[in-house]
Amino acid sequence: MTACLLLAVLLASPAAGQEPRALERIQSSGVLRVAIDATYPPMEYLENGQPVGFDVDLARELARRLGVTAQFIVMDWDGILAGLTSGRYDIILSSMNITPERQQQVDFVEYARMSQVFVTTRGQSVRTEEELAGKRVAVQTNTTSQRWVEQRAARGIAIRELQAFPGAIECFTALKSGQADVIVIDEPVGLFFSRRDDTFVVTGRALEAEPIGIAINKQDADLTAAIARAFEDIRRSGELKRLSDHWFGGELGQAQKPQGFWTFSREVVLPRMLQGMGVTLQLTLGSGVLGLALGLLVSLARISRRSALRGVATAYITLFRGTPLLLQLLFIFFALPLMVGVRLGPMAAGLTALSLNAAAYIAEIFRAAIESIDKGQMEAARALGMSHELAMRRVILPQTFRRLIPPLVNEMAALSKDTSLVMVIALPELLYETRQLAGTYLRPEVYAWAAIGYLLIVVALSALAQRLERRLEARGT
Repeated sequence: MTACLLLAVLLASPAAGQEPRALERIQSSGVLRVAIDATYPPMEYLENGQPVGFDVDLARELARRLGVTAQFIVMDWDGILAGLTSGRYDIILSSMNITPERQQQVDFVEYARMSQVFVTTRGQSVRTEEELAGKRVAVQTNTTSQRWVEQRAARGIAIRELQAFPGAIECFTALKSGQADVIVIDEPVGLFFSRRDDTFVVTGRALEAEPIGIAINKQDADLTAAIARAFEDIRRSGELKRLSDHWFGGELGQAQKPQGFWTFSREVVLPRMLQGMGVTLQLTLGSGVLGLALGLLVSLARISRRSALRGVATAYITLFRGTPLLLQLLFIFFALPLMVGVRLGPMAAGLTALSLNAAAYIAEIFRAAIESIDKGQMEAARALGMSHELAMRRVILPQTFRRLIPPLVNEMAALSKDTSLVMVIALPELLYETRQLAGTYLRPEVYAWAAIGYLLIVVALSALAQRLERRLEARGT
């Protein structure tokens, strides 16, 4: 199996000289694909659904000097490096600290240096690392902040609890709600939140400035050189200073958030939530229909009289029920391009992963319903001269439909909530939109509206199932 996988990778990899160089390809397409984690204001975040921030403006300037336009791809931080190495975008410009470990994976062009600071709620103060003792410390996962706090704990500072969150949004939410005592985070981010919400205050510096850089695939040396030249031109022209003054020195450009609950909900939350619900419904219904069709086929193979079909169906069910859905999603989105050259977009990858996973569970639901039908039904059909396939289609399957409805509704309800996992590949479903809004406004009603959205979907599915049950009972099916 290992040899086959290696062979697939080799066959999928283009031979040297057959593919155009990265810079030539980008200039030919006219687009520089830039990955950002849009949960890190003022560096990069979403405002009215559009990316804004220092990194966003810098990316546009770089693209302009390369003679192309910047196309932004919003990615979850944990998977952002994997997307670069698999060729889903050309660069990462997202305040990424340059570390020896990351330099082994990708090349960097340094563009700034950033300090780490302590942020607490007003009235509290942490000024030195010794004062972290007994505190619940929030950090963003897989960052310099997390590694620094872990090192302090290893050196004997008795930190009460280290809370590693996926983004800056969750760190500030935890601090505001009293779940954390202090945040260790990049200085521009701490200043941004403290200026727009007087709940927060920057009380001290955790460590001195460290370099952050633009990450580029090691195979794209020509692009690295071009980015370095373009950045040097931006620095010499004074454009870099202008951007820094705009985002860090004066007004940060963040619009004032509405204060009233209904005004804020109507003007800001609901439009974005409805967009997210639309994507969630597409994923739920699309993967539900595909899962039903595939699940029926797998269930019939599972009870087939042919041992080969039974073995394949059993292996399929075991694989997709025995591994996490999130892992399947990440494998389809990130690993397939490297292994076999199959590159799916976020929507296609999400539908594929959800459908394959749902089919494994639905297959077992079908099998249990079919086997619950009295065996005499099949024997009577065969006695009338029907083939096994005809008896299954005309006699057995119609009787299973009513028994299938309750467990299938449960599966569809679970599926509607499982769609939230696609946020890791930056598909803007309901929970993804919730995180973006929460990161910009830190308002608790955002989460309440998200809960209502999921509840409406589940209630609608249950009502549809009840109506279908009544129609089947009326027909005597």
